[in-house]
Amino acid sequence: MPKDFDVVIAGGGPAGAIAAWHAARDGRRVALVDPDEPMPRIEGMGPRLHHWLEQVGLFDAQAMQAQQLVRQSRWGGTEYRQNVETVVERTALDRHLRRAAQAAGARLVVSTARPRPGRVELADGHILEGAMVLDARGRKALARQQTGGIARRGPATIAIAAALDLAPGSPDGALVQPLDDGWLWLANLGNGRGWVQLTQDTVDPAGRDPMTRLRDALATDSDALPGILGIAGAPLVRDSSVVLPVPVTDLDIIAIGDAVAGMDPLSGHGMFFAISSALAVTAVRRTLERQDDPASRDLALRFLNERQGLLYQRQARLGRDFIRTETARAQLPFWSRRICFPDDLPLDPEPNRHHIARRIVVKDGRLADSEVLVTPHQPGGVAWVEGHPAAAICRAIEGGASSAQLHRRFGRAGAIVTAWLAAQPAPAAG
Repeated sequence: MPKDFDVVIAGGGPAGAIAAWHAARDGRRVALVDPDEPMPRIEGMGPRLHHWLEQVGLFDAQAMQAQQLVRQSRWGGTEYRQNVETVVERTALDRHLRRAAQAAGARLVVSTARPRPGRVELADGHILEGAMVLDARGRKALARQQTGGIARRGPATIAIAAALDLAPGSPDGALVQPLDDGWLWLANLGNGRGWVQLTQDTVDPAGRDPMTRLRDALATDSDALPGILGIAGAPLVRDSSVVLPVPVTDLDIIAIGDAVAGMDPLSGHGMFFAISSALAVTAVRRTLERQDDPASRDLALRFLNERQGLLYQRQARLGRDFIRTETARAQLPFWSRRICFPDDLPLDPEPNRHHIARRIVVKDGRLADSEVLVTPHQPGGVAWVEGHPAAAICRAIEGGASSAQLHRRFGRAGAIVTAWLAAQPAPAAG
């Protein structure tokens, strides 16, 4: 029986909106369901996402209320000032991306939605049927993933955020500041405006309310912060625990964005990985549209599970290792609870020498089983370098090809892979 739509998406945050934008640009019938409930807040996006949005023509600083800030981090007893991040007003960003999806041809439905196999159920009882159903409802979907599995959660963590009134004349910039019982991220937006987010254990030993916890944190290290005149309005309180994904066992409903996993709030790349999951599911959709058979579905499941294992486990370990660098606080309860999650394994348990493996990759917008080159610096594996197969370049280097021969066959890619292999650790004695 024909469906109303080719793709129905529950949730119109960055992941859902980008998945809808791609599907609509591919000429598919798309329904994007979102309640459009404003939750004003400032969030940061890293340079990779900023660059990608510019590349595809979706970066609009005015529409997203975006500005670039130098990020200062006082972590592990060292002060870093090299990082730059773009901060955006999240409601404005989401609406901008949803408008882009609409402009590409997606139908926007303002409602809450419950995804079900083959359909989503709207708040008023209406049903939208779709050949593919995506769950992009964010963290609220994590505990109710379609597999029925229970996601593995790190220590219970809360984020308390609020707008700030700052003293005039304070320089623009973002700041990451560790505290004995958590850490602060503060963005000075200029003109006396600021935004702060406090990350702490969900349960407060002293039983303080969120506003008191935030005020106490701002007062703890006030000399290191810009002049804070006051907190503007009630704080926004959200769960920010690290949550690892459960295995994908079917394609009836595919979770994307924060509905897949809860990223470490220290990483600063949550929005990037949310959108990258939309790009991954776009490759799954295109693959199944070309040929929807058991082999293609198996390929899609393997791809989604490989991606989850390589990406989210590694990001959790990156957050753990970052926590461990705050050595002066290692014995304090907040910090000691987090230094062994998700495990005590090294960041990349793979061998520390390069090797060739087989992975599911995206080729020409669809999935393919391909050889990849895995190195200590590219643990996820690289299939192509400037259009040339990375595994073939590696084999040529191992076979003794000269620099000139590599250049004739692979152009600049030969020199790039040569540098990768030269930079890996020396083999252990014996």
